[in-house]
Amino acid sequence: MRKLTLVFLLFIGFQTVASAQVRDSVTITIPPYTDTTCVGTQLVFSAHQSNDTFTGVSYHWYANSVFTGVVLDTFLTTALNSGDSVYCMLRFTNSFGVADSFRSNVITIYHAPIIPARVLTSLIVGSNPDCAGHPLTFSAYPINGGITPQYQWMINGVELPGEDSTMLTRVFGGSDTIVCRMISNSPCAPVDTVYSIPVPIIHLHLTESINITTVYDSICQGGVDTFHATAFGYGDNASYQWYINNNPITGAIGTTFYTDTLMNGDTVYCVLTSTDSCVLNPVDTSNSISILIRHVFTNTASIDLTVGANPGCLDSTVTFTARYDTFGVAPYYAWYVNGVLTNVGSNTLSGMFANTDVVSFMIQTTDGQCYQHYVYNVPGVVMVRDTTPVAPVVHLHGDTLITYSSGTLTWYHSNTLVPLVGTVIPGATDTFYHPTALGYYYAIANNANCPSIASNVIYISLLGVEEVNKSRVNIYPNPTTGVVSLDWNNTAVSMKLNVYNALGQNVINGTIDHQSHYDVDLSALSSGNYYIQLRDDEGKYNTYKIILQHD
Repeated sequence: MRKLTLVFLLFIGFQTVASAQVRDSVTITIPPYTDTTCVGTQLVFSAHQSNDTFTGVSYHWYANSVFTGVVLDTFLTTALNSGDSVYCMLRFTNSFGVADSFRSNVITIYHAPIIPARVLTSLIVGSNPDCAGHPLTFSAYPINGGITPQYQWMINGVELPGEDSTMLTRVFGGSDTIVCRMISNSPCAPVDTVYSIPVPIIHLHLTESINITTVYDSICQGGVDTFHATAFGYGDNASYQWYINNNPITGAIGTTFYTDTLMNGDTVYCVLTSTDSCVLNPVDTSNSISILIRHVFTNTASIDLTVGANPGCLDSTVTFTARYDTFGVAPYYAWYVNGVLTNVGSNTLSGMFANTDVVSFMIQTTDGQCYQHYVYNVPGVVMVRDTTPVAPVVHLHGDTLITYSSGTLTWYHSNTLVPLVGTVIPGATDTFYHPTALGYYYAIANNANCPSIASNVIYISLLGVEEVNKSRVNIYPNPTTGVVSLDWNNTAVSMKLNVYNALGQNVINGTIDHQSHYDVDLSALSSGNYYIQLRDDEGKYNTYKIILQHD
């Protein structure tokens, strides 16, 4: 039962796929009026494929639903009986690579022992009635004419020499009557000579007319408008000439006229000229169309970052505000992030964005007026975002402000605590700083493009120290693997030495007593940043950052 269900589902699926594809098809025909013939007459059936893009196409002919063995696109037979039916089965490989087929229409054949012969005529080129001087072409169609019927065309009962084919082409007189005589060699025609129904030729004069229409009755300045001309009764060899304000337009000689040069109030019309002698009014002027030209308004749009910063922090919210001018009543606007529609109907967009996100804005007019930009796409803003660093903690050691943060810092000074209005200290970007003025100090850590929140605030109330002359001491190596040398170039100095770790803890103390060289051994400490502070007998001091890197 499961297998049967699976087969049924596969069949349904195949049928669904097959119905979705473009099917090939085939139609069969035989020459006109030969579906009723004498017994034993050879009939010629032709197959016409509707789509030649499929592969493996073959034609299979059937008579009375029995395969005849013929696989060509033409089927010839003399073996059909009255009432027999013929169709063709088209077999091919469809666009899914699956074998497929299509059955044609069915043609039923009628045979009779006696079938009257007839000949019909049809006008296939030209018109009747028509102007004098226009050539006409008539075609003859035989009914039971046999294999090789004979034809003779006649005008007013007089045979036309040499006109003995199925077609007749010439210029006729206004009183001519056309007849075709056919002699049938069909074995079942009781009378072999038959005549077509007489066709009288009617000549008349034409009155031409022309009318023009426009796609738009008002356009924006500089816009393209399209005009169409429709003409009647112009006979042969008519020409067109378009005019703007009574001035002919060079090259504008067709039934369609395009222009983007119209000014407000310009008038457009077209003149039709016929060279046919049977047209009573060979020159005719169309109706005139006056076009309203509307002013085009200049417009522009942009987006501003109104809340937050870019570059900035990943966890900080920013707000973009769209600025636009002259987009009419109730414009449509939309925000996109990385090309994906994010918000519509608001001129602001708020949120947190990832690094490299692209924020863009689109505004579109909706009131049908004329604008320089109907749709304006504001170039996207690339977001630059970083993680927010931990806020530093500031310690005061002696007269030096020190933090345990790594990386780049920005130091600030403020004269007041409430409000705390900090000013950036130029060049103060290290993890320590020597205050030079009374006031409040704090630091902010910088992670590339993202600042931390402010550190704790330390107040410096007394500045009674001066710096040691830096040029007098050389400190090396830095970074070091353990021992740091301090060298005063053969000048003996006396100083107090203190070493602090990144947390501001005093880890080494020492005294330099009238020495020009002094070594500090840091090998017992763990790798990291340390600060050596030197203070002389006069109270002058300086602090040096040392990087300890164990092998």
